[in-house]
Amino acid sequence: MRQPLSFDRCAARLIDAWISTGADTDGADIICGGVLDYLAPDMILTVTRTTTTDPLDWAFSLIRGYEIPSGLAGILPVETNLPFRHLSDRKFTVDTIVAGRQQAIAQARPEIDSVDACLSNVRMFGDRIILPSRHADRHGAWCVSLVRIRCLLPVTKPTREPDVAELAILQLLQEGYTASDIGVRIGLSARTVEHKLEKLKVAFGARSVAHLATLSIASAIRPK
Repeated sequence: MRQPLSFDRCAARLIDAWISTGADTDGADIICGGVLDYLAPDMILTVTRTTTTDPLDWAFSLIRGYEIPSGLAGILPVETNLPFRHLSDRKFTVDTIVAGRQQAIAQARPEIDSVDACLSNVRMFGDRIILPSRHADRHGAWCVSLVRIRCLLPVTKPTREPDVAELAILQLLQEGYTASDIGVRIGLSARTVEHKLEKLKVAFGARSVAHLATLSIASAIRPK
């Protein structure tokens, strides 16, 4: 395994390989081979077979999966040759997976975009490039997709709305202040702030103060 490259550099290698590949169904293997040794653990490389008329019958093969340790990564597909209609989240499947591939096929050229979507109960942010086969058929034969996941966040909502003091505490917590620093800024003792943090952890279902900061940010980002 060589030193991983950035998403932009991997995307450039994929485009170079796509340009030099002829209109044949074996081109996907050639294109993928150009980046396999350079993928970072936060990248996902797949090949989707697009020869059927109904996009829900398209099936993708996982060439390289997401390898960052994460309790949220279990929502990501790990099977191969799996038809889209069997994926658990139909909205994500149609609006994100299928729509991106259809766009690349319609344009008959690589499509680079940003990903901001909800998959099951997880919000996903990242970058994506989709390369369609250079095939005369209107559906083409395949699409190669490389996704870099920048962040996975749980879709969450607290059991109650924070009060004014708690909102201030959450904001300062997100900015990196300690309980003692927060107390000085809002005129409360560190002990009182710590007590309020414990109550907020219960409201958000957080396992730690760091987890509370993450969940409070995630709850402020409205699902698409």
